[in-house]
Amino acid sequence: MLSVLPRLTRPLLIALVVVFASILVLVPVQGASAHPAGTTGVFVTVQADAVDVEMQIHKAGFVAATGYDIETDQTELDAIADNLMTFILNRVTVSDDTSALEPTVTEAPEFTTVNGEDAIVTTVRFADGGRAIDGEVVLDYDFILDVVPAHQVYVALVSDWNNGQLVEGDPEVVGVLGGGVTEITLDRSALTPLHGFFAVVWLGMLHIAEGTDHLLFLATLLVVAPSIAVRARRGYRWEQPIPLKSSLMRALLIITSFTAGHLVTLALVSLGVISFPTKPVEILVAVSIVVAAIHAFRPIVPRGELLIAGVFGLVHGTAFATTILDLNLGFGEKLVAILGFNIGVELAQLTAAVLVLPLLIWLSHSRAYAGFRNGVAVVAIVAATAWIVGIGTDNDSILQPAFDQIAHFPIASYLALVALVAGLWYFTRIRRTPIEA
Repeated sequence: MLSVLPRLTRPLLIALVVVFASILVLVPVQGASAHPAGTTGVFVTVQADAVDVEMQIHKAGFVAATGYDIETDQTELDAIADNLMTFILNRVTVSDDTSALEPTVTEAPEFTTVNGEDAIVTTVRFADGGRAIDGEVVLDYDFILDVVPAHQVYVALVSDWNNGQLVEGDPEVVGVLGGGVTEITLDRSALTPLHGFFAVVWLGMLHIAEGTDHLLFLATLLVVAPSIAVRARRGYRWEQPIPLKSSLMRALLIITSFTAGHLVTLALVSLGVISFPTKPVEILVAVSIVVAAIHAFRPIVPRGELLIAGVFGLVHGTAFATTILDLNLGFGEKLVAILGFNIGVELAQLTAAVLVLPLLIWLSHSRAYAGFRNGVAVVAIVAATAWIVGIGTDNDSILQPAFDQIAHFPIASYLALVALVAGLWYFTRIRRTPIEA
């Protein structure tokens, strides 16, 4: 009976791997538009000394408000850009508790597509000679609404550092103008730079908690921590268990190497020193998971997990930086944000390691561990392949529904993982003889 247990536990191993991978990862959710089709979107970023307002103006509303019935041609738009911005800025104002702020066009009007419809996008910075923004910010937006009162303008807050309002992904809609309402006041009752720091720490933690690719990459590296690469006839093979202290040290070195890698590019990209196209970076993140999975199958080189964590950490750091860039912060705020975001990332990574590493070390004292490690590698390769296909086709991963279900019940899923690990260890544990005992 005992001789057939390894074969009988294969379905359990597969189930365990699926639960294990699912707990650690959440498939990226496709962002919804900040405003519905046929409306105007206004995105507000409050900085220390200025307020940036990006307007995504629905073309039909633009035509009704200005009388310029132009084709979707950038050359025609450039020809009337100065007159257009003068017209708009007579109807769009921003003020704080001290005074009205003076506008400066930072991004000239250009045609784009929003929600599948033609729109004109432009950005204006409101400031008052470099002084700090004081108290509440009031946006009075009457463009289009003075001619078409039924038109709707969705106002979204991108970030407000001193007020601790930072959102990853789509900005938070704070109000809808129209139907006679043209003014909105942004509440800034919690003003302190510390709120921005703590908010970005939390943002870093959420980014990892919701970052399927980053967590799966780390998990695929940590799964080899309770093992050691030994020389085989051809190359190397994994051997386990190893002493507890060695397992913990290997895990710590993996996390440290990953941290060192992503911190470098997180800072360089966030500060604008270097930049890379988004899609190639996303594909390289998926490739990093495949490389880590191959190493989990069979050691590429001894301690290769440290090299993989460090080198591909540079790629993951580039992906992290997009969050900082989307906040549209000033230089000083950006420096603090890089520190806070990295702290949040590390706290989330350490939390994941504390939850998972004891289970890995426990299971490494069983005959099931080699199959388990290979199963994790298989899941990682399948997930990475699905991401690459999704990136290439601008769609979500096909695994999203399954991962979403796990995400709705994280505690129950984790307890199920613990139960499965306990069962696998019990039936396949390495028994010591009386002499060894």
